[in-house]
Amino acid sequence: MNFYGIITNYESLICTWNYYECGTFELTIMKNKANTNKLKKDNMLLVNKKDNKILLIDKVVTVTENNSKKMKVTGTCIKGITKRRIIATNGYDRIAQDYAENIQKHYIKNHMVESYYDDIRTPERDIPWIKMAVSQNRGIKTVWQARLTNLHDELKHISEDTGLGWYGYLDRNKKCIYFDSLKGTDRTINQVENPNTHEMLSKFTHEELQQYTHMQLQGNKKHPYIIFSEKKKNLLEGKVTDDNSNYKNVGYVAGKGENEERLITVLGTATGFYRREVLIDLNNIEDPDELSLEGQKKLDTYKIIQSVEGKVYQIPNMQYEKDFFLGDLVTLESDGIYEDKRIIQAKEIYERNNKTVELGFGDKVPTLR
Repeated sequence: MNFYGIITNYESLICTWNYYECGTFELTIMKNKANTNKLKKDNMLLVNKKDNKILLIDKVVTVTENNSKKMKVTGTCIKGITKRRIIATNGYDRIAQDYAENIQKHYIKNHMVESYYDDIRTPERDIPWIKMAVSQNRGIKTVWQARLTNLHDELKHISEDTGLGWYGYLDRNKKCIYFDSLKGTDRTINQVENPNTHEMLSKFTHEELQQYTHMQLQGNKKHPYIIFSEKKKNLLEGKVTDDNSNYKNVGYVAGKGENEERLITVLGTATGFYRREVLIDLNNIEDPDELSLEGQKKLDTYKIIQSVEGKVYQIPNMQYEKDFFLGDLVTLESDGIYEDKRIIQAKEIYERNNKTVELGFGDKVPTLR
């Protein structure tokens, strides 16, 4: 946690931040620039001196071309450090019904901050400069269990299942990094229930939508609304994905037991052509209620992927990280269709003193160009 230096004259920096999982980065710089000798594995970078934008270096490649050396430095955001741990336990690390935030922080604490293997304290797994922020009991209430899975992957699963994100930030005074939960703000036009709003807006021309003021839509909403729209010309180079190739809606959940004695329950009621079946193997569970609960979680992962991604043209009252943030719920328009989606990914591109932002909305977006 010691400050080594500042790098400003790089060729490019591309950072991809994700609400549910760790993001990635790629820094390209000529080796003869100042402080490039500090770009080493396991060192960290702060983007624009922001304490909540920490990058962790995993790999450094130096290429020599035309008598000059160029470095390509890659890695993850600080959340990637959780990939270094698994849920190490002989039995299952189970949590009775609790808030999603407490579940997230339980696994980070138990396997990285104050580590245990079952009931055995394992201090060799602790990272002393990783701390937990005080819980605010955010998110839905649920139960959870995990065993021998990667810590990062489990946190991602919890986040996707509950809608509660997570992030790390630097405390300069205490020289440590805190992990905390992140709850996006609802900035959609439907913050207050009004089922006709999308239908009404779909009839608007570009000119009419531009003239439709915040006050007309604001009403008694808690937060100023955010609309990304081809009509408003603030969503550029859009890409819409509607994918049900992995979708399942009926699960045959198999619990403990052998052959004809095995405990099996069926989840889902779809019929005929629209019925999509999958076998869910949970051979460690013998309680029927727990089998249904855990089986439903697994079945929910086989969902329809609906997402929109594209460059955002920033207009007044709609500035990234001023008027809206990663994790927020916003309203989207594409091809005349309006939907409320979460901002789940933000790709920041810094080149030649210029910054552009590409956002990913909706469900899980595999990649952003």
